[in-house]
Amino acid sequence: MNDLYSISQILKSHPLYAVERDGIHALFLELAREGRLSADQVLTGLRFRWPELGEAMTKNHELFKKHCEESLQLKMQGVNFVVYGEVLYPELCYQMADPPLTLSYRGSPAWLNARTLSVVGSREPAADSLLWMEKELGLFCEQQRPCIVSGGARGVDQKAHSVALRKFCPTVVVLPSGLGEIYPANLKEWMGLVIEQGGCFLSEYDHQQKMHKHLFHHRNRLIAALGRASLLVEARRRSGTLITAHQAAQIGRPVWVVPGHPLDPHFQGALDLLMDGAQSVRDAQDLLMFFQSETAGEQISPAGVGALCEPQHYL
Repeated sequence: MNDLYSISQILKSHPLYAVERDGIHALFLELAREGRLSADQVLTGLRFRWPELGEAMTKNHELFKKHCEESLQLKMQGVNFVVYGEVLYPELCYQMADPPLTLSYRGSPAWLNARTLSVVGSREPAADSLLWMEKELGLFCEQQRPCIVSGGARGVDQKAHSVALRKFCPTVVVLPSGLGEIYPANLKEWMGLVIEQGGCFLSEYDHQQKMHKHLFHHRNRLIAALGRASLLVEARRRSGTLITAHQAAQIGRPVWVVPGHPLDPHFQGALDLLMDGAQSVRDAQDLLMFFQSETAGEQISPAGVGALCEPQHYL
């Protein structure tokens, strides 16, 4: 039973969490550095720093019991949980402006692979874009064995996951819904192979959370954060793909763009990014060069939390 996860789930649903989020996250990190991150220690810290919040959490015995029972049932069904500050929490997410307090996943914590690449693009890509991915992204995957991160949507997202799986690379499917309401529904057919090859389905939402339109943009910031860089294959102006690219740039991650013809509306957003300073990627060799340069330095660490354990890499 993951009491810390249950407490954290209740905590993030409280109205004061949105107001005191940064301070609460700081409490979790402080406890993690001291090796004291647990449900009891979190409650003690809340009561001391935010008495109103601590009191509200302490009084919710029945709700806490319910969450614990649900978490145990999900754990028995193969669902895993990770909380902000824990060893398995994605290091790259600590640089986000609003990192998720909790995550749930089916499969392996493939984000621990230091060689992650986020791939985003249109839901209705041109045939040439899919051909480029098959040839150039496929060759890159053969040479580098990265972990490919994307959102599972039809089009570029599913093509990225497909290429990764066929090249025996792990892939992280970041959902705009809970793990109990996988969207799009056809992704359920992918789960076995994704897990078998060391990847996972990942969500920051409640298990039974259905997909909502506003969750796509919210989810996209997590895709941007989980990649050491973001590759944009095709994007119109005012698209969710552009939002993901801007979110990646805001946290200092490189954005690499497959260029297209300026008269093709499918590529106008991508060309705008190139004008704003993104790097153009022509083929696998460009991608290889940029990726090797980006991953040659120190691995990003979460304000001292990474020192709690030896780094692990999932291939």
